[in-house]
Amino acid sequence: MALIRERGVDAVSLRHVAEQVETGPASLYAYFEGRDVLLDNVLDAVYADVELVDAARARCRDALAATIVNTIEALECYPGLGAVALGTIPTLPGALRLAEHELALMASGGIPEDRAALAVDLIAQFAAATAIERTVRHDPRRGDGEREHVRRSYENADPERFPRIARSAALLTGPDERARRDFSIRVIIAGIESPGPL
Repeated sequence: MALIRERGVDAVSLRHVAEQVETGPASLYAYFEGRDVLLDNVLDAVYADVELVDAARARCRDALAATIVNTIEALECYPGLGAVALGTIPTLPGALRLAEHELALMASGGIPEDRAALAVDLIAQFAAATAIERTVRHDPRRGDGEREHVRRSYENADPERFPRIARSAALLTGPDERARRDFSIRVIIAGIESPGPL
């Protein structure tokens, strides 16, 4: 896992892992059928380490929001692992532990089981996508001027074709990553709690 934390998922092969644990790649095949299985197990280990926030310490919705934040932050520590999460349907114990906790929180909050079941998938997708976005944005090769560049592009958008974009440039680019993440989580939870039809 340290190798992925340092180099990211894209730079990791079974050969690299074998070197780290001082064995041959063939030995790893006894445990993992290939790189994808290895990455699924790393993802599960990360899910197993996510701090679960108990409803006894916070309201159900606050506990769910905090657990989502913890999931995102855990995935962010391993560049590229969010993409692995988006590309798999997790069935290993760490992922099941996380899903069970989310379902329990939603049950405690009075969310119907059918809605909660869909929410678990939505939460997993959101956490993975957010981790990917934040990992990419923190890549030093992108530079610090990206937000300013986007704001200027919006401000300079053709006001005839894009009047709302030009007028709202500061609003569209102003909130930081944490504000955007927290807003998204509130919207997701409000949608889960909404009594409307699925």
